[in-house]
Amino acid sequence: MSFDAHEEKIRKIFAGDTRFIIPRNQRKYVWEEKQWRELLSDILYIKKRQEAVQDEINHFLGSFVLQESENKYEIIDGQQRITTLLIILSAICVIFNEYGNDEEHGRTRQNLAGNIGLKSQYIRMENDNISNIRVIIEQASEYRENLTSKNILDPSLVDKSNDTNRKVFSCFHFYYHSLKESCSTIEDIISVREVILDMKVIHIKSKNELDCYDIFEILNARGVDLEDSELLKNYIFKYSQPKYTIDRAKEIWAKVEKNMEECNGNMEQFLSHFVTYRYYKPTKDEGVFRIIKLNTDKQSVNELLDDIFEASERYIWFYSPEKIPNRILSDCFEYFKLVNHRQFRPLFMSILEAFDKQYINEKVMNNICKYLRNFSFAFTLVMGNNSNMIDSKIHSLSKEIYNNPSEESINKIKTELQIFYPEYKEFERAFLNLGFSNKNKQYSNSNNRRRVFYILKQIEEYRQETKELVCNTDECNIEHIMNDSENISITSQIGNLLLLSEHINNKMGNASFVEKKKKLEHSKLMTVQNFLKYYRDKETWTNEMIEERTKKLAKLAYDNVWRVL
Repeated sequence: MSFDAHEEKIRKIFAGDTRFIIPRNQRKYVWEEKQWRELLSDILYIKKRQEAVQDEINHFLGSFVLQESENKYEIIDGQQRITTLLIILSAICVIFNEYGNDEEHGRTRQNLAGNIGLKSQYIRMENDNISNIRVIIEQASEYRENLTSKNILDPSLVDKSNDTNRKVFSCFHFYYHSLKESCSTIEDIISVREVILDMKVIHIKSKNELDCYDIFEILNARGVDLEDSELLKNYIFKYSQPKYTIDRAKEIWAKVEKNMEECNGNMEQFLSHFVTYRYYKPTKDEGVFRIIKLNTDKQSVNELLDDIFEASERYIWFYSPEKIPNRILSDCFEYFKLVNHRQFRPLFMSILEAFDKQYINEKVMNNICKYLRNFSFAFTLVMGNNSNMIDSKIHSLSKEIYNNPSEESINKIKTELQIFYPEYKEFERAFLNLGFSNKNKQYSNSNNRRRVFYILKQIEEYRQETKELVCNTDECNIEHIMNDSENISITSQIGNLLLLSEHINNKMGNASFVEKKKKLEHSKLMTVQNFLKYYRDKETWTNEMIEERTKKLAKLAYDNVWRVL
């Protein structure tokens, strides 16, 4: 391993013609106000101590791992700190500009930008992923006459279209305002700048990219500063050859990260589920990276990367069920998205992988997915059971299917989970407690509405022989047959609710039961027509009828719509 490592001050690293490059595969800028404030607190503390003892007091910032190439350094480790320091110096530059101090502005500017020849200027950091870094450094480096706090950055150049760019912009304004509040004179700002430039790091540089990854792993093997995904990425890049070049490995990893953007950025959660079905569930003491490293030969890293990518493609379906070409699978994943029940994801991931590799056919996959949806409907949505009751069972089943993908192992899911399935009487009691209200606080929340709407919609689809639902989520509302009440709980029960097109529902208001029945005649929904079949001749709608109808719907749900076996 060939590299150079020595202690160095920031002023030397941010000097000369040095330029930092953030590779496209690097993680985004993730520091937030907590980290900004901690760093500022350290800076101001050192400043205060130095003024008291009249001596230099240094602050150690850790290590920067850099791959060197023609005065350019690709940052392997240290991106968050280097980016933040350049933003602080940009804020200091702007403050000097506001004070009209061209000399101190120029001294600070040399740490932010350099010149090739007389006119060709470059900034210290190149980051194609975060355009606001260039905007901030370039505008801060330019000395402008009559600069005020109202025009420090040209708003037309600032990108606020994504979270990372907004975060960098917020970081600049945090330090700009904080330094103006805490520093009352030019001398104070100069002192802050000198504290920053005198901070020390272990500057580790190598011309060999693989050596850089070795150093990175040694420094971060315990995962103190980085998330497991960062450590795993470094591990894959390090051992990806010879099948993949490092650039090809980076390209595939970038696709994984892009897929995770469609999953609300849940990379760590995805990797946790990936590891759970292949090995075992990560813990605080043994995270994703450690588990993969212990269970993966270095020669198998290429296959690991391929598998992670393929799993990430499927993982999108948990967030966008409408993208699934298989209708049955799409319906199942729509349900799990509705109840936000993530515990089953490792199990689904192992099932989907078994199907993709042709160990099971589509009929087997569809059948088990319907079973899991129907099981969860009773166990989770209706009964409200804690998922911890079946947690270890789900994980062991997931791993067993991964290790032995077959119809036999798939069918074992039913055998193992059925013992947790509720008896009908338990199910009915819990079903009577489901409901939705616009007025009663016990039932008036969006989760209740979504779940009740789902139940009514699925029952409607079951009733329709043509399988063509007349209304969808955007076109239907939930109608209370007995008018919704703030105090009478039974009006919130499912037996008092009907799915209706918005056009008919809007005409209901607080009409009487007799008047509502006349309006219901216009609905083509089977559940509405079935309701009229039984209750058209009734003059009043009573509490007893509501409970009776709720129990009928519970029986229909248990025996037919969400039947498990």
